[in-house]
Amino acid sequence: MALLSATVASNLPKTLLQCFSGDSTFSNLEQFIRYTKYRRERAKSLREAVLHCVEIDDDYDPYQHDKVPPQRVKKYRSKRCAVPWKACVDDATVALAPEQSAWYRLYVINRALLTNTKSQRDFRRRFRLPFQNYLELVELCKENGLHRGDFFHRWCGLDKVNNKKSSPIELLVLGALRYLGRGWTFDDIVESTCISAEVHRCFLEAFLDFGSTVLYSKYVVTPQNAEEAKTHSIEYEKAGFPGCIGSCDCTHITTEKCQYNLKNNHTGRNKKETTRTFNLTANHRRSILHSTRGGPGRWNDQTMVTYDRFITGLHEGTGLADISFQLFEYNDNGDTTPVKYSGGYVIVDNGYHDWSVTVPPISRTNVIREIRWSKWVESMRKDVECTFGILKGRWRILKCGVRVHGIDKVDLIWLTCCALHNWLLDIDGLSSEWTGGEVANSDESEWLGELGAHDFSGVNRDRIPNAILRLSNNLTNRNFDASGMGPGDDVLVDRDHMPINSDHVSDRMEDQAGQSTRVVKNLTLNFFRRKLIEHFHIMWSRNNIVWPQVRPTNQNGRELRID
Repeated sequence: MALLSATVASNLPKTLLQCFSGDSTFSNLEQFIRYTKYRRERAKSLREAVLHCVEIDDDYDPYQHDKVPPQRVKKYRSKRCAVPWKACVDDATVALAPEQSAWYRLYVINRALLTNTKSQRDFRRRFRLPFQNYLELVELCKENGLHRGDFFHRWCGLDKVNNKKSSPIELLVLGALRYLGRGWTFDDIVESTCISAEVHRCFLEAFLDFGSTVLYSKYVVTPQNAEEAKTHSIEYEKAGFPGCIGSCDCTHITTEKCQYNLKNNHTGRNKKETTRTFNLTANHRRSILHSTRGGPGRWNDQTMVTYDRFITGLHEGTGLADISFQLFEYNDNGDTTPVKYSGGYVIVDNGYHDWSVTVPPISRTNVIREIRWSKWVESMRKDVECTFGILKGRWRILKCGVRVHGIDKVDLIWLTCCALHNWLLDIDGLSSEWTGGEVANSDESEWLGELGAHDFSGVNRDRIPNAILRLSNNLTNRNFDASGMGPGDDVLVDRDHMPINSDHVSDRMEDQAGQSTRVVKNLTLNFFRRKLIEHFHIMWSRNNIVWPQVRPTNQNGRELRID
């Protein structure tokens, strides 16, 4: 809009009284229209001035100035003092510097932590990482802050506010570990570091981006071929599950600051709080092999597994198709013969799809060998449940609830905690092969071949893991209904049956005749599960079923002997 000339602008009325004559009668309609136009332009100029943070005088004339006020010079926010204060001699108060904080004196400049064993134990209990690995993490953060655009470039140079040295990155890493490990608030960390909560929040966001990408890709390694998967399936092969990669399940993480428009999707059927759901695959050593990003809390296991690239890769045959293993089976003559299979699978609960690559226990049966196998699967499937317990116990923010705004931050926190979890397993030496184990009969029980059981009477039961004791005690039927009249106390049998409503399918209906190797993904769940049960029964009768475990060691690293 072109600016009016000064002559025209001077004739414009600036008050409503100028539109009336001396006897208070309305004089000119055109004059009133000019007045309303003036008020409208002035109100628009005031709004633009407020938007650009520019002061405007009361006698400001929009026709004598530019339409858009000049842009203000960009100013950096002045640095605010931290909460803790220090009183001087003259009663003046000054803010404590981070170098004067308690954590800086205890953990940054105190080199006694390098030699004092008790102090090292206390440090790990408080910050979850050993002190030597904490120093390694600090150096790794500094390496990712040398160049502009790196994760921690802001904290590896000068502060933009006053060209002073930025906050010590050692204290910021301690604050991030304490926030994840204890679920603290930023205000609690301020009292120990003398660094403002805003700085800790900004650093945590950078640390989560760093942990969910760099650390996650370094320590959470998903097997891509049979050679890599072999290191994870050793314990399962000892336990009677050749070809098994791990166990899989979902868990919920509470998010306290979910967006309002996403609240309904993130509220489960039996939960009042908003949660994010994660599908995780872990091996018997509790190492995390793969984890999905979060999904809405109302999603169940069947929905989440469709977004799991690792499990869907097994199901579609695009992942780990080169795995090969053997299962023992009975032939027509009653002799055992090995049969080759290709492809991998995982053990799950009964909430997943009926895929052959996700093998759950049998929920309804009265056959002893099937009950025993199902109990053994339940014991082995607890690996992923133990992993959830370790994660939420070690990183308490996953148990107490995430208070960071945005559901995407919950995913970053989860992936970062998974990476730190695997790192700690490497530190403790638990990610390598578990050489220990207890044989199912301990070479001391008596084989009662008629029912496929072991007699543990007279054996020191304290030496036997509960997972093995469950296979010999209380083998009650599993909600079996053969009459159609509801579940009843049917008699336990040791032979296969073919009820109408059973999970079983005849072997000859699914046998891939003429093929030397059976592909797991091409089989039905019922057929493949029957073959696993048959293999387990043969290995159980041969006393070749082992419960894998780590031998207990003392503080000197020597193996303890249990008498």
